[in-house]
Amino acid sequence: MAFQMPDTPLLVAGGLGGPAVMLAVTPFRNGLTLGATSTDGPLALYRQVFAGGLRSGWTGGFYTARAACPQFLCLGPAYHFYASFSGVGGGVLLTSLTETLIVFGSETCNAQLAKNQKCPGSIKQIHSPWKPYGPGFSIHVLRNIIATAGLRILSKPCTLLVEKATGKQNSMTQLGGDFVGNVIAACLSAPVHQMYAFTVTTPELGSLPLQAQKERMTKFLKDTYFEQRDGRNRLSALVPRDLFMRSMYVAVAYTMYSTVERTLVANWSS
Repeated sequence: MAFQMPDTPLLVAGGLGGPAVMLAVTPFRNGLTLGATSTDGPLALYRQVFAGGLRSGWTGGFYTARAACPQFLCLGPAYHFYASFSGVGGGVLLTSLTETLIVFGSETCNAQLAKNQKCPGSIKQIHSPWKPYGPGFSIHVLRNIIATAGLRILSKPCTLLVEKATGKQNSMTQLGGDFVGNVIAACLSAPVHQMYAFTVTTPELGSLPLQAQKERMTKFLKDTYFEQRDGRNRLSALVPRDLFMRSMYVAVAYTMYSTVERTLVANWSS
């Protein structure tokens, strides 16, 4: 078993490149946030994001960028350290677990505060932002595993497919493969993220028997992704929109980061 510390370009990519990427994709994040309480289409939502001018699209971006530093240090340098002794799969698992331990408390606290802002008094005891575990922890880890796998596992076979389809092998096919892999992961992780948010904002869930918890979660997902039309359960019309907007945020961010990381590694010594 060999431990290998991350090289300087990987540290720079995670510590500086990651936050810069999250700042860049702020308009996509803001559009996704607006979509949570609106039935408008993507273009209408992005118009709202920039309603106050070009600068307004980056509202809150610096706060997100600052918070992104430890997350991308996990996604980048920590992943390469873990993968050096546990392989790609082990690296993805350990990276996702580490990220959850770092951000679970703050993300859960923010979700519960948002729920109380919308429905005052819904949650009596807010989760401490410093507490790295609680109900929804395993779901949070699963969400991170799927998202990280898009970058570290799915991107390679997707790149091979893009190269086969285009008959070319260059930086653009690599970029395309990264994006396709991250889009797949973003779509797969969407219902898991919804389930995490439901779990941490429904405190009574923890007092229910395990079977009852599963039934409540299943009902929540059905209510979220399906609707009654013509007497049948059909996929909600909002699902394609939400998957598109999540992909524009998550997949674009992760693809930009992988490009920054790869470029720094390739050109650092030169």
